[in-house]
Amino acid sequence: MQKPAFPDVEEWVADLRREKRRKRGAILQTVVFFVLLFALAFCSLLLPLRPTYSELEKRELAAFPSFSWAALVTGSYFDDINTWFADTFPFREAFLSVNTRVKSLYGFSSTAVHGEVETGDEIPDTPPAPTEPADAVLPEETVSSEEAPPELLTQNLGAVLVVGDAAYEYYHFVQSTADRYTAAVNRLAEQLAGRTRVFDMVIPTGMDITLPDSVRQSVNTSDQKKAIDYLYGSFGEQVTPVTGVYEALRAERNDYLYFRTDHHWTAKGAYIAYRQYAAAAGFEPTPLSAFTETVTGGFLGSFYSDTGMSEALGNHPDEVYAYRPADTNELTITDRDGNTFSGHIVQDVTGWSASSLYSTFIGGDNPLTVIQNPNLPEGKTCVVVKESFGNAFVPFLTGNYREVYVVDYRYFNRVRSEKLAAFCDSVGADDLLIMNNISATRGESLMQSLIGLIG
Repeated sequence: MQKPAFPDVEEWVADLRREKRRKRGAILQTVVFFVLLFALAFCSLLLPLRPTYSELEKRELAAFPSFSWAALVTGSYFDDINTWFADTFPFREAFLSVNTRVKSLYGFSSTAVHGEVETGDEIPDTPPAPTEPADAVLPEETVSSEEAPPELLTQNLGAVLVVGDAAYEYYHFVQSTADRYTAAVNRLAEQLAGRTRVFDMVIPTGMDITLPDSVRQSVNTSDQKKAIDYLYGSFGEQVTPVTGVYEALRAERNDYLYFRTDHHWTAKGAYIAYRQYAAAAGFEPTPLSAFTETVTGGFLGSFYSDTGMSEALGNHPDEVYAYRPADTNELTITDRDGNTFSGHIVQDVTGWSASSLYSTFIGGDNPLTVIQNPNLPEGKTCVVVKESFGNAFVPFLTGNYREVYVVDYRYFNRVRSEKLAAFCDSVGADDLLIMNNISATRGESLMQSLIGLIG
């Protein structure tokens, strides 16, 4: 006998079972969600898990505010707690990295622009007559380097172009700043006339050297070669420009001359410029084979942080090659707090953080660094006035000068009170080399620091 079918009842029972399973699943999901939420909330309250420094943003994070009755009454105490809570959430670097990777899923292009691209001034075809020293004076409202906070003295990279696994900094020509720079150098040469030879080197960046021409043609960035020619054409007869650096770098552009993840040049790029300086100064450059090569891998520099830890850059970190001089590897550093201690021309940075490996060169950016060559007791003395691009360059001078004084014009006045010409006289400088990467010459805060040091 066939069993009677009750399709409506069976379907109702099946629907009832499915509804019970759905409700149990929803309850389980809700429980899991709130467990995770409370776990994250609990972790966020644990002080040991809250970071104090951002490797990505290269800054100290907000500190927990100190209690005061005045701050409590005005309400600023609780505002500061909110700022601390939001700025130091646990695992913030990991969350920011994930956010960057999620954003990268929006498109599949290997080319990306980070930051706002600025339009530069038109570069005159013909350099002006050398500017008068008086033109170097800044407007009265300009903040002096002594008053400027440290963050204003660093180079502002602005917009960054990522092409494949390499990044490049946009450059825009600013004529007013360029003119003040050349006028200040002319003023310094006039102050040192008859005592110290003055050289100036403007260094191109990777945007105009190693970026493929097919990409460079469509990039809205100022012509660095034309800008360098303008700057050099503005110098007076007492300033010797170090010419040929741009062309020499272009000639060897297929070599590893600029970092992919950082805005600096490599030691190999700096050595090419050193050969051009040797030609201008009239001495024979030390061959690269006379130096001891070291290499440290895993470098992730300024471009990596400025692009929000770009995955394309992070997957291909740089190697930092350095060349230790044969004569000596010793130097003396005066740091920004005025402390003086011994260091190394090429420092072993094995085990250092990925962002700090460029400090292998002369111990990084310090107000004053002194190198003495024990094998040249009767040699000449050179003063190098630089920003951070000069760090990779200085080691190559060790074999050519009895003494090399390295002045970082951004910080020098924190430890010494004299102007640059007086300092050169005090150390008996035979040669003075001012070196800046092309992008630094557009930075008002940097140039005002240099002009303030020249006086």
